[in-house]
Amino acid sequence: MTLRSTDTRWGALNKLFHWSLFLLVVAIIVAVNMAEAQPRGSDAKAWWMVAHRSLGLTAMLVMLAWVLLKPWLGRPHPYGALWQTRLAALTHWGMILLIIGMPIAGLLMSQFAQKPVSVFGWFEIPVVLAENEKLAGIIYEMHTHVAAPILVALVALHILGALWHHLFDKDDTLKRMIR
Repeated sequence: MTLRSTDTRWGALNKLFHWSLFLLVVAIIVAVNMAEAQPRGSDAKAWWMVAHRSLGLTAMLVMLAWVLLKPWLGRPHPYGALWQTRLAALTHWGMILLIIGMPIAGLLMSQFAQKPVSVFGWFEIPVVLAENEKLAGIIYEMHTHVAAPILVALVALHILGALWHHLFDKDDTLKRMIR
């Protein structure tokens, strides 16, 4: 297997980025759900939120690196009808924008709420913006009740698309990302 993709196969680096982001998104969702299950103000809740924020920032950096490297990494020719390739492109760009945008929104929310962000307990991103609880609340609502469900729906659509290719179109779309 080569690092870069060919016209017919995904390269090792594209697979590494793809599966790393999948695991990060799953871990982010688990962390926030675990945090929500903890009592308000508890150390456990704080720990899970540090994990959620840190994993979100990591996912953002991994996605930015992947987007920057995409032209060099290449990609196989897509399979499927025009509607499938357009829906796949829309789904991919939606996931890219949300995985980059949601951590930025989270940072802004923390800034406006005057809360520094701990990154894995290694260092903190200090508060540099003025307090604005109303704006922090609006960002929270958008982050939690709009962007997060859309991201989950796009991930589900992405998975369903891969299964559709495998089960109904009987092409190698799914196999190319697994092998």
